[in-house]
Amino acid sequence: MIILGIDTSTSFAGVGLSVNGVVTNETWQSRHNHGREVMPVVTRLLQAGAVEADEIDAVAVSLGPGGFSAVRVGIATANGLVAPRQTRLLGIPTHLIQAYPHRRLEGMRIVSLIPIGRNQISYGVFEAPFSALGDQFETGICGSDEVKERLEDSQTLICGEGAIPTTEASPKADTEVVRPPENLLSIALERIELGSASDGLVEPIYSRPPTITAPKRA
Repeated sequence: MIILGIDTSTSFAGVGLSVNGVVTNETWQSRHNHGREVMPVVTRLLQAGAVEADEIDAVAVSLGPGGFSAVRVGIATANGLVAPRQTRLLGIPTHLIQAYPHRRLEGMRIVSLIPIGRNQISYGVFEAPFSALGDQFETGICGSDEVKERLEDSQTLICGEGAIPTTEASPKADTEVVRPPENLLSIALERIELGSASDGLVEPIYSRPPTITAPKRA
């Protein structure tokens, strides 16, 4: 099975390609340039794997939360790849991608953190163990200075881009800010194997509604 994964939901972007379980990937930090950067990476990975676009069995894409334009770029790219061939399309929440490596820590609460600007953090709370089907989880937004009080305790592991321990006594933290594309690909494969992968259009998850200003009068 050949699965392509695209994650542009935040500035830490990544693309991965799984060909019968063999994974190649690229990650990078984008300076608000996802639209120009993602397709060249996709093309390089397909060429390196000697894979034609019409050979892809499924495309997985991160849904956010993240930057408004960044999330849309990934989903638009994925839709563009699957539409001509009716390839399977799977949308995966970005919080699930960050929390997934810790899914087997039974009895632990896994909190995924994504900075969303204005000194705020988007969080997703998972009760381990959980699976690739873990779409139902608590989400919210709080101030960066509220994380310790609201989300940290001795039974919590924090992870993701916003996972910075606040004190030496903080709970365990996975402070890796880059989301390995292998996480996204593994979730997609597990969903397909469980027969629960939904096909069709996917909806973005935004950190907050876009800011729209009224046009200036001449």
